Amino acid sequence: MPKYEFVAVDFDGTLCTDAFPEIGTPKRFVVDYVKRLAAEGSKIILYTNGENGTRRLLDEAVAFCKAQEIPLYAVNENPGNPHAAKIGLKPSDGRKVFADLYIDDKAVNPLAIEAFGAVEIIAPYLQQISAIIGPNLRQIVETTAPHLRRIAALFGQSWRDGQ
Repeated sequence: MPKYEFVAVDFDGTLCTDAFPEIGTPKRFVVDYVKRLAAEGSKIILYTNGENGTRRLLDEAVAFCKAQEIPLYAVNENPGNPHAAKIGLKPSDGRKVFADLYIDDKAVNPLAIEAFGAVEIIAPYLQQISAIIGPNLRQIVETTAPHLRRIAALFGQSWRDGQ
């Protein structure tokens, strides 16, 4: 597992099921993952929209983390932000919490967008290839199988010789 110095974690729908404004049930796999990151040295930042208004929602979220034994480095800020000084700000300034990893139920990774976008672009071509290969698959397998067996045998022999 990679090492992240700062990990920003959302609350509703991420650490617990989304029951806003109530506290949902813990999402055990997510809670355990965040605790493991903390045990490996990551600084955990609770990053949530929950606020302390007439009901102390932020305090309830912090209490939930304490009950789940999630050690919090900060809440809705990153006092250790190393990039703020580069543009003349204090670490606590700025509108976005700086982190190396953001865990949020509403997030989408740009790599996933690019990968799925690529799939959408090539899907028609894959359908065309499938239409050609499908009826001829048995013939393709019968033709290539002996060659693949020879390659596997040669690879196996060279692997055994290398040991």
